Amino acid sequence: MCGINGLVNRNLPQEIAEDQLNVMNKIIQHRGPDSQDIFYDSGVGLGHARLSILDLSHTANQPMVSFSGRFVIVFNGEIYNFQELSNLLKNKFNIKLKTSSDTEVLLNLIDCMGIDKTLSHIEGMFAFAVYDKKNKKIILARDRFGEKPLFWYKTDRSFYFSSELGPLTFLLKKNLTINFESVSFFLKKSYVPNNASIFNEVKKVKPGSYIEFDLNEKSISSKENIYWDYQQEALDRINTSKISIKSDFFIETKDQLANILESKIKRTMVSDVPLGAFLSGGYDSSCVVGFMQKNSMKKIKTFSIGFDDALFNEAEHAKDISTHLGTDHEELYVSKVDLLETISSLPDIYSEPFADSSQIPTVLLSKLTKSKVTVSLSGDGGDEIFGGYGKYFLGERLKSTVGLVHKCVRKKFKDYHLLDISKPLAKFFLRNSVTNFEQKFLKLNHIFDFASDQDLFKKLSLFENKFLFDNYQIKFDDDLWNSQNSYFRKSMISDATDYLPGDILTKVDMAGMSVSLETRIPLLNHKVAEFAASIPQDFLLHQGSGKFILKEVVHDLIPKPLMDRPKKGFDIPLSNYLRAELRDHVESNFEYGKNNFSDDFDFEEIDKTWTNHLSGKEENPNLLWNLSTFFSWHAKHF
Repeated sequence: MCGINGLVNRNLPQEIAEDQLNVMNKIIQHRGPDSQDIFYDSGVGLGHARLSILDLSHTANQPMVSFSGRFVIVFNGEIYNFQELSNLLKNKFNIKLKTSSDTEVLLNLIDCMGIDKTLSHIEGMFAFAVYDKKNKKIILARDRFGEKPLFWYKTDRSFYFSSELGPLTFLLKKNLTINFESVSFFLKKSYVPNNASIFNEVKKVKPGSYIEFDLNEKSISSKENIYWDYQQEALDRINTSKISIKSDFFIETKDQLANILESKIKRTMVSDVPLGAFLSGGYDSSCVVGFMQKNSMKKIKTFSIGFDDALFNEAEHAKDISTHLGTDHEELYVSKVDLLETISSLPDIYSEPFADSSQIPTVLLSKLTKSKVTVSLSGDGGDEIFGGYGKYFLGERLKSTVGLVHKCVRKKFKDYHLLDISKPLAKFFLRNSVTNFEQKFLKLNHIFDFASDQDLFKKLSLFENKFLFDNYQIKFDDDLWNSQNSYFRKSMISDATDYLPGDILTKVDMAGMSVSLETRIPLLNHKVAEFAASIPQDFLLHQGSGKFILKEVVHDLIPKPLMDRPKKGFDIPLSNYLRAELRDHVESNFEYGKNNFSDDFDFEEIDKTWTNHLSGKEENPNLLWNLSTFFSWHAKHF
């Protein structure tokens, strides 16, 4: 795990270009505190900040040059099958490697096989830049799901890239303008789009793609190439799956899944530094830890965060799982003071606006974990790949019952007895965010009034943005939503290609790297995801609950009575905090917004929404927090 930077600017003197590269390395030093170095040649520069994980010697430092001298690479991530690929280089190409690092394997595969074949062979998480000195090209590539970030900026004559937005903001601030489409997206979803950025001029390399930048002409050109598309891969496997839904085939499919999971989790345990795992006590993290401990001769180190508020505390369950598996477990109970202190550091940790409030305990968990290990495995991705979110299967149920329910809710509003069926749904959808039942009813009625699968997904996934004058309408992929697949499948795929890289993976990467902790996510191995897509829906969605087959795999590791409990998630009581501990913080951010964005936001509506939230008349914690976070980010970086 590292940080990478680079530039192409032939108008800069070499001394200035090298100074810029060193500054960029320093800004992301938290991603790679063990060594920093640069490469420069005729206007082309690469920078690297290394967190040593495999082959701790200086010979594995980067930038690294290939055996032929043609290619130079800066690499962030891990190639999990590098050992077998090392054998391929030795046996097929007669390459004698100088290190035991995955970087050297990746680099020389590119030299021997080219970029396309290399990307098809590797398993892992990565973002890398490789400079082809012969053809005068730079290639930026990103892993299949987007676990590792990569930002880039280009004009006709210059080109910059970095693992984080911070170096680009620092060097190019005068050239950057706020992208209000991204702001509107952020207010609705708590994160910036995963293929754009908060600035009009900066883009992200898309998951499963690489971009070729041709430096031969005076004007730098670029070409995007898609090497893996989860949406297409998933749809192909859903529609061509040969797995029978007969009960006799469930056990066979479950065993196949268990074997794939075990082999891929075992592969992610290779490390030359101490390794552990996050353990929440839920099915996904328990699955990862269970197979880790099964394949380890010593106790796996596991870590969890606890809260004094029982509604949000999962630490007790995590401890029970740890005891059963026999891990070396540590937990940290955090106070309101801990949480509030962390909030002040968020604009530094997240280089562009990010407002998923579970980032706060994730940062604290990363700090705890880093105190003992350098690498931590995580159970993230299971909900998107195996269908674990309630909105998937409840949305499916809504489609079949909406006619009856909608007829009921359209009757006289006073007929509360007709609305008893709405109460549990309102509790789930609204997450106890509205204490007034009439307000719950109105919002629930809004959900029921949908025109299509895509419209229902939007209502279940987006916050209403009523603050920004230029209100960008979020678009979802029409090919996906017009397909004949179930709502359950389509919503899973949509989240895996948008919410997963934009929110979950961003949260985990930035929190971990802020304290120089490498995080690995084995459930997102593309072989696991491809097999999961081939599993019949009946094996995933069972008796109104998702992830059924994955849960059965876990039950072979951990007794079902120990696992079965209500899912609490990994969040904080944001609504209450906004009215109390965070009130001054939020109001200060709103004042900053009024002074700097009076032409862009409707502050009358903001004040009204804030007043209603404080009084409990109409709560809207997520949207208010998103808005406050944007202003806080801007104040920090501008």
